[in-house]
Amino acid sequence: MDLFIVFKSIIKAGPTVLLPIVIFLFAVCFRLSIGKAIQSALTVGAAFAGLKLVIEFLAKSLGPATKAMVTHMGVQLNVIDMGFATVAAIGWSSPIVPLMVLALLGTNIALLLLNKTNTLTVDIWNYHHALTVGTFVYFETDNVTVAVAAAACTGMFVYKMADWASPLVSKYYKLPGVTIPAIHALMNLPIAVPINWLFDRIPGFNKIDFNMETLRKYFGVFGQPLMIGLILGVGIGFLSGYDPYQAFGLGINMAAAMMLLPKMTHLFVEGLKPISEQARKVTDKKFKGRKILIGLDPAVLLGDAAVITTALLMVPILLGLAVIIPGNKLLPFADLAALPYKVAMVVALTNGNIFRSLILCTIAFIPYFYLGTWTAPMVTAAATAVGLGDSIPAGMMISSLTGTTMPITFIIYKVFVGNLMITVPILLGVFFAIWFFMEKKVMPKVELRDSISG
Repeated sequence: MDLFIVFKSIIKAGPTVLLPIVIFLFAVCFRLSIGKAIQSALTVGAAFAGLKLVIEFLAKSLGPATKAMVTHMGVQLNVIDMGFATVAAIGWSSPIVPLMVLALLGTNIALLLLNKTNTLTVDIWNYHHALTVGTFVYFETDNVTVAVAAAACTGMFVYKMADWASPLVSKYYKLPGVTIPAIHALMNLPIAVPINWLFDRIPGFNKIDFNMETLRKYFGVFGQPLMIGLILGVGIGFLSGYDPYQAFGLGINMAAAMMLLPKMTHLFVEGLKPISEQARKVTDKKFKGRKILIGLDPAVLLGDAAVITTALLMVPILLGLAVIIPGNKLLPFADLAALPYKVAMVVALTNGNIFRSLILCTIAFIPYFYLGTWTAPMVTAAATAVGLGDSIPAGMMISSLTGTTMPITFIIYKVFVGNLMITVPILLGVFFAIWFFMEKKVMPKVELRDSISG
């Protein structure tokens, strides 16, 4: 029990505390010297803290602007997006969280030993996505076994999807041996990949490539990340009804984020480099040449200018979708500041093509509005049950762009609260359809494309 209390205290401290501890233990397990392990862990911790500060700065700047934009546009919706932090709090506050954490760890280790995944996640914080699914199932069914199974099943999807995404991470983001086992970062790929496959086969359309290099080539200084941040920030400011000085201030803040994020990401990579090299030596020996992937938080992807540009452009697009989608009650709000996490893998899929990334993300996000609307009563009830009811605005329900609002997590949730004899075969059918398309048809071509371009 004392060990669990210590573990829960570390988890509550958040990823800034958790990540350096896990990285240090990971380095020691791979026989890196204590001195180098400490240096790497502290470097990664400092880099992550820097990333977190910049992202929080971005959120604090963008959050009020988004709220003002909603008011300025006169949008009236009764399900408010309270953000991933609220949903994560629900997951980590569950009375069965120790069992779910052990199930997720055990599932990862078992799949590694059985050679069914190459992903070894050190991103314990983002367990909250699977924990949230398990928690919702527990509140719905009052069945511990079924809830833990739902969390473990979510983990299985994440680890396999992280394997598929690893070529995108290594080639586009230049992070070899790294992948992203965070479902909010991976969630759009099952929708975006087949549509992108179709786009590649449309004559003329498949030649359109509007990327950061294009911007720099044709727009000169106005195509630089700093200037793009300024222009987008000022644009959002005017859409929010800000006066010129406020809009310019928001633009400066966005420009600062565009400049600082790549620097923090570079520091992160420097801290991981000695661990990655040592891990590769050990796994080559122990796993007979298997390439073991280190699973990290998607914050390491946010240094790319195309990611931030796409995320900022998606803000007014998502607010527009909220207004025009029939039957929608979900108002995007808090998670708009977390959009870089959600678009990063799509940007990598398109090799930095902002034009195509915007189209793919727009299509991929449409189901979120319906799923967020449908699950809002359950999310609101769960938040109240774990003591978060005071944070819910009067007369409103809550949801987010994470949790069961994401298509696959919604499917897993519905499977485990339904008739298992009927729903489990459906889940397996969905999984194998995705597996066949991704692993047999798409990802080999991605790897071939990247090997040629690299």
